[in-house]
Amino acid sequence: MFGAAALTFPFQNIEIGEKDTGMDKRRAIQIMAESAGLYHLNLEDQKILFLYGAASEVRKQLNSEGNRLMAIKSYEVAFHRYNFLHLTGVKANNTRVDSAIHFYEKCLANRLTENDFDFAKDGSTVQKLDVLENMMGMKRNAMMIGDFTGRGPKLFTEKAAGNICGCIGFVKDRNTGLNVPNTLLKKDIRDVVANPVQKIYAVFSKMYMDEKYSVAEKMDKSFRGTKILFSEEIEKLLERENQDMESD
Repeated sequence: MFGAAALTFPFQNIEIGEKDTGMDKRRAIQIMAESAGLYHLNLEDQKILFLYGAASEVRKQLNSEGNRLMAIKSYEVAFHRYNFLHLTGVKANNTRVDSAIHFYEKCLANRLTENDFDFAKDGSTVQKLDVLENMMGMKRNAMMIGDFTGRGPKLFTEKAAGNICGCIGFVKDRNTGLNVPNTLLKKDIRDVVANPVQKIYAVFSKMYMDEKYSVAEKMDKSFRGTKILFSEEIEKLLERENQDMESD
């Protein structure tokens, strides 16, 4: 068994008929081990808050006399240890791997073997592994977010965040009520989310059990030199003391 999320959110993310090419299991293990290390450092047991909006609306409000950006919306996601397997696109061998967390721990410890997993038959695995390592840095490199349109067969996710090279899809976990990652796509995010595409203006993070978001991971340059306030709902999520709200 691979945890509640794995049972609740099955997914496939590429058209049937495409085949995995150009990668063997040894290379896949290397990618997954390196990516697991980055996931551990950057995402594991963290919640991330994306602040986003339509560029034209945000720009209009920035040019007005007020400084409260009501055009900015928020989307919270949580990253658990058991979510990592979903992002790799491999199918774990349940005779050798006890759970999604066990798979992740094997990756972290460099103990994953070629017998522990198989590539997906639909050809999606290599597509995911091609962008997996890059997307472990999504707190910094996610540029856009939007509602997933469901284009293509057997694509199951609700919202996606990423850039022109790839994106991570999120769904609400039925057990926790939290938005969690359930797939990774090697696709231009503009091709898989509804128009108009929403620009990510800021990204905040906190450890899973923390009450408020205390780390500003990313801030759009248009906010530089300006005291920016968001909606009251968003402000309640932020720890403003000792927090640098300037852009990078």
